[in-house]
Amino acid sequence: MNYLSSLFGYAQEPPKVQTLPMYRSALEFETKLLSLSKGRHPSSTLEVYDVELGDTKDNFIHTVEVSNVKAKSTGKDPVVIMHGYGNGIGYLFRNLLPLSASLPNRKIFGIDMLGFGLSSRPDFYESVSQPESVSGAESFFVESLEQWREAQKIDRMVLAGHSMGGYLSVAYTEKYPERVSKLILLSPVGVPKPDLEKRARQMDNASMRFKALIGTVRTFWRMGLTPMSVLRKMPEVRGKALVDGYVFRRMQLLEDEEKTLLSGYFYNIGCLPGSGEFCLQSILDVGVLAKEPLVDRIPKLKLPAPIGMLYGAHDWMDVDGGLEVQKKMEEAGTNKVDVRVVKRAGHLLNLENPAECNRILADLVNEKSGYDKSRVNWRESEQAETNRI
Repeated sequence: MNYLSSLFGYAQEPPKVQTLPMYRSALEFETKLLSLSKGRHPSSTLEVYDVELGDTKDNFIHTVEVSNVKAKSTGKDPVVIMHGYGNGIGYLFRNLLPLSASLPNRKIFGIDMLGFGLSSRPDFYESVSQPESVSGAESFFVESLEQWREAQKIDRMVLAGHSMGGYLSVAYTEKYPERVSKLILLSPVGVPKPDLEKRARQMDNASMRFKALIGTVRTFWRMGLTPMSVLRKMPEVRGKALVDGYVFRRMQLLEDEEKTLLSGYFYNIGCLPGSGEFCLQSILDVGVLAKEPLVDRIPKLKLPAPIGMLYGAHDWMDVDGGLEVQKKMEEAGTNKVDVRVVKRAGHLLNLENPAECNRILADLVNEKSGYDKSRVNWRESEQAETNRI
């Protein structure tokens, strides 16, 4: 067991993670969040289960499957949604069932990526060869997703991913393009190349508080610390208060009960043994810039349908990255990219404005309105919001 494993509490026996009190608490919070959504969408059925990956390490992927009881057929490719870094299915409670209502002839799956949420948590550094490399770190997630797909007997899927889930959706599509009928990226991390001049301007205009935060993040990064490893070292009262403040401040459109449940869910999954979270230093550099930027990788994808990219109107993920991908693919004539913006939302667009996000997602899945560059001309009306750091 390496230094990081002992320091941050890796799960030595992954199946036992399900017996931990915080695992059971997180599952209870997830169940309550999904139950709230189920009450608003009675036409949808919901199943929660774990999919064994069939490897020798007893790994499993925690899964939520949603179907519409009014559907005449579910023969269309299912929609599979992957959460962002440090999150899980609980963060999709406002999306899975509403999407089933909008896409009645498709099954909707939400999955916890290996090493996150309520999936098994193997030792990241012992699970793949060369975990410090980009390809090694990506394979931890890509191969487990492929094993999940095989176990579910899914031929092809509409693959959607938020933030880190978006980045890893691209990595999966690179290796298994024949299994993806459409790719949708929600505020994906790691798209643009470094723009040092732009970064300098942003830092010049940033508040002293923000500059101090960046300095702290850089220090943690060099030490190999993750947000969850810091949370696990905090006293419980302080850790819960920190998460409460974050959730209640960010999720303005959610009801108080939803915020309370989401905070409890996030705290408990964050305190489970570290695993997938340690991919961060292998895949990204300081500043959340990919070591192998997606702006160079997405244009090489061979897919039968336009790629969708969504950003929040005041998203700290730069929409310019999506526009650059759009431009590159348009010039190459390889495919089209439909860039959309969710108003009144930031990086957590699926929770900060779920109704608008779900509507756009359904449109993209159905290719209802096709490719429309005018949809990114939102800067004039929301310039003040997008300039916020």
